[in-house]
Amino acid sequence: MLLLINPRTSKPSEIRSRFFREPNLGLLYLAAILDLNDIPVEILDLEQFIDLNEYELENLIYERINDFKIFGITCLTNTFHLALNIARIIKNYNRNNYIILGGPHVSFMYEDILINDKKTEDLIDFICIGEAETSFLKLVKFLRSQILNEESIKKNDNQLQTINGLAYINSNGKLSIRQAMDEINLDSLPLPARYKLSQENYYYNVANIIVNRGCPNQCSFCSRQNLFKKIRIRSIKSILEEIRDIQALRTYSHINFYDNINIDKAFFISFCKMFIENEIKIPWGCELRVDTIGYDEARLLKKAGCQLIATGIESANEKVLKTNFKYQDPENVRFGIINLKKQNIPIQAYFIIGLPGETEQSVSQTIEFIKSLPFDKNDDLNYFVATPYPGSRLWDEQDYFNIKIFEKDFTKYDCNHIIFTTKELNKRKLEELYSKTKQIETIYHRTT
Repeated sequence: MLLLINPRTSKPSEIRSRFFREPNLGLLYLAAILDLNDIPVEILDLEQFIDLNEYELENLIYERINDFKIFGITCLTNTFHLALNIARIIKNYNRNNYIILGGPHVSFMYEDILINDKKTEDLIDFICIGEAETSFLKLVKFLRSQILNEESIKKNDNQLQTINGLAYINSNGKLSIRQAMDEINLDSLPLPARYKLSQENYYYNVANIIVNRGCPNQCSFCSRQNLFKKIRIRSIKSILEEIRDIQALRTYSHINFYDNINIDKAFFISFCKMFIENEIKIPWGCELRVDTIGYDEARLLKKAGCQLIATGIESANEKVLKTNFKYQDPENVRFGIINLKKQNIPIQAYFIIGLPGETEQSVSQTIEFIKSLPFDKNDDLNYFVATPYPGSRLWDEQDYFNIKIFEKDFTKYDCNHIIFTTKELNKRKLEELYSKTKQIETIYHRTT
């Protein structure tokens, strides 16, 4: 009855890498919820068919969609075109199939997307905005009843209007949207349905676990705080249950925890103690703010078995950081990294080039800062281009930040292309500085 689709976005070299991560957890949560509600659901994860060319991939989609009427497709900003291509294949096969899109990009761009789609190809039937675990289930139940009873949605349009967080073009050709969204209790969610992933071409060796939704920070380049209005942290009991489930599958060699495990200090301590007290041996890594990591926190991470820390440092220039609401003292970052390296914990450090307020001098300052840090052969450094994703403050408040977004092609919103200019730096200068930072990046590259 229902097929959830994850577009293929990775490169062949990434698929077979040591740390290849499983697909979008949103789809795995939705599959688990539908399964619990006795709604037949399958997952078509196109990442698992990396060796197919575009023609073969299209034939695969045609083969798999035959038995389904409802399709859920996830996408990011730079993969939206892939979701549209898949929707096009499905609708060409049968115009009566239902297409539901979800993900951060469509959650913020639903109005433009739906109105433009209605005027052109008419591929998209519904968009689930933000946290979709409740809205998607309600929508699927409604659509199933219409299909089974051979009824027209137009006759029951009023039922759709009761679903929070759902956007669509109604029977009068107008945009219909209920902005209110159901706030999800993370502990009430079932475990992600990893068992629904095909065992064919199963390359995944890293499992992702979400420990929270929402963020107290207001970084200009992030849409997270806009996507999840309230901060919620899962219980240790719930997280432990998922770890046990992953271990039982016996296919994963590493777990990565999202997002920022030290938002709350008490949770951070309990989280680390969970590994120690339960003698959990599977290797794991996490994302966190390194500026709050003292000697005791670093030692606790090491004792808990943490094997990798990912952290966003962005810049070493305080003006750039404050301009972009990243309230982080570079010296505290230095001390946090020193403490982690004393425990021999590898670090994945992220930096951003081209934020509002960036200058040639601030870039040089950050490069010198990087050189002064105790990084070694076990660490990685990545430089990304500042990207104004829909939903971020950079996108919503362009005049405030005095930036000019000149790139309208969303396929280039991948943190590797120059998307906007600032009053300090034009496109040519940004490209020059980006090239310089990428050279620094090559110096720090994990060897294992």
